[in-house]
Amino acid sequence: MKEFVVSAKTVEEAVDSVKRENGFREGEFEYRVEDPGSRGFLKIGSRNASISVIVRTEYYVRKVKEFIETVLSFSKYAPQSLAVKAEHRDAKIFVHLDGAHLGRMIGKHGKTISALQHLATIFINRITDTKMTVLIDVGDYKDRRKELIKRIARNKALTVIQTGKSVQLDPMFAFERRIVHETIKSISGVQSFSKGLEPYRYVVIEPEKKGRRKHRTSPKGGVIDFEDHRSQAG
Repeated sequence: MKEFVVSAKTVEEAVDSVKRENGFREGEFEYRVEDPGSRGFLKIGSRNASISVIVRTEYYVRKVKEFIETVLSFSKYAPQSLAVKAEHRDAKIFVHLDGAHLGRMIGKHGKTISALQHLATIFINRITDTKMTVLIDVGDYKDRRKELIKRIARNKALTVIQTGKSVQLDPMFAFERRIVHETIKSISGVQSFSKGLEPYRYVVIEPEKKGRRKHRTSPKGGVIDFEDHRSQAG
């Protein structure tokens, strides 16, 4: 959370200034009095009051919601009756979009919504001192996409087991590659690794080699290294 100090003639004026200049609503910030100030005698020895202001996550949730609503208001793909809900959990802001005819707004393989998610994350990190991530889901698209990727990974793993030959999947986002790796870890006889450069980085599933770990990854330059099972690298 962001914290800063504001001074004014009185504590009340300092609080009013914070609300007015930052557009805070009730419950979006809290403060503590650092110095109540003093009027002095005949203005001699007078001292301004100062307060420390702490911005609450409720403010950032609202700002992300408003940002997304503004961006989508310029999109020809966004439905007119679009519901935008946002909440904060585990240092992340989760945004759920719901409405009719959402397919075009999601984009091919979720590319449109991923771009919006990236923009929203950049926006929020410009107004807060604490790193935050924005995650956007459209009509439960990510849950359905996750299940689809798991199914693809299992089917490709079966092909590798039956043929003894490696298979290469289409380029995927990092979170999708992680789903593939986690799925492959639970299947005996195969292993997976990531290869290539973003945004064309992809997963290869191959027969498991004795003495090697189930999941290996190639650095961004394309050289393949083995890594621990617990790694979440894509």
